[in-house]
Amino acid sequence: MLVTPDELATPDDLEICCSVNGMEMQRSRTSNLIFSVPKLVSELSSLLPLQPGDLIFTGTPSGVGSSRDPRVYLKDGDVVVSEIAGIGRMTNHCRAG
Repeated sequence: MLVTPDELATPDDLEICCSVNGMEMQRSRTSNLIFSVPKLVSELSSLLPLQPGDLIFTGTPSGVGSSRDPRVYLKDGDVVVSEIAGIGRMTNHCRAG
């Protein structure tokens, strides 16, 4: 599925969240990014051609496991669900190496 900015009511202020095994670990908004989404796309596309389907990794909101007390690390069998409102959800199943 391809989502274009004109399909989103507020493309610069989308809710983003991540859960592990159904427990919410992170929740924020794209408006809280250090650099706006248009700025990130502009800078990246000045360095290399962006193609449909390319992913841009922006960093992470607060709540990562290594900064929690007690610390939380992914383990074999964990299910990580990442979502951006209006765009979609991605589910990853963790497996030991």
